[in-house]
Amino acid sequence: MLDAADVFTTRQALADGLNNRQLTDMVRSGVISRIGRGVYRQGSSPQLPDPDGLSRSMRAAISHASGAAWLGADLINPPNRLHLTAPRDRGRRVDCVDGVRLHRADVGPDELSVIRGALVTTPIRTVLDVARSMPLTEAVAIGDSLCRGGGFTLDQLRRAAAAVPVGPGRSAIQAAARLVDGRAESVFESITRVNLAIAGLPTPRTQFEVRAPDGRWVARVDFAWPEARVVLECDGYEFHSSREAFGRDRRRWNTLSELGWRVVVVTWRDVIDDPAYLVGLVSGALPLAG
Repeated sequence: MLDAADVFTTRQALADGLNNRQLTDMVRSGVISRIGRGVYRQGSSPQLPDPDGLSRSMRAAISHASGAAWLGADLINPPNRLHLTAPRDRGRRVDCVDGVRLHRADVGPDELSVIRGALVTTPIRTVLDVARSMPLTEAVAIGDSLCRGGGFTLDQLRRAAAAVPVGPGRSAIQAAARLVDGRAESVFESITRVNLAIAGLPTPRTQFEVRAPDGRWVARVDFAWPEARVVLECDGYEFHSSREAFGRDRRRWNTLSELGWRVVVVTWRDVIDDPAYLVGLVSGALPLAG
């Protein structure tokens, strides 16, 4: 397989001898994370305990990053432990299991669901939990993915965040809920948007449709600041379905440039390894645009 930091596609995995069921099991078990449709990132952690089996034996719900993976969310990194949540008042038993992080919390019946036979926290509860316990970028990426998948609406998430009582983690939940946007189409776009927000840059329009002066549709772009006529595109061959799609993007960017838009392009490596580069590109482009 590929190095731990590599991004790979379903097609590459199938060519390497895996099948779709194995890919799904590897995501649930924390060996890899799905970062976009048909795009995965390999993790460095060993395979974690069976989520379904331990959830049943420990009478606890799959939760946090593990819950997000079970729900099919796109994650920046695979969970490094199996996260389970048990009621606070459950009788103490031997809960120390290698590779498991057991949380204790009051979780209402309406915050639990059965997915593929396993007890798991609902999408909204999962987002609240990861916002409390994970970096903002990762929490927002999970929230974007679950919202995009129809797990909840933005209004529902923000109402749930507003209802969280004052206490540890509430400010982190509020920050994540403000930034979640179901229009983001991949982890790549989620990370990019959060980094821009952290840097204090103007909020872009996501999945913006550009039209020519005569009203003709030109392109839908990842991010745009229409008043400044600046476009930001997240580019990576791994996220294209084919070389033809890869080539079409280049033509699209040329057309945008011809129409007076300034096109800024970043790669997955730029955003993951050097977010300061991303911020510098965008902050430099905005004041220069007409």
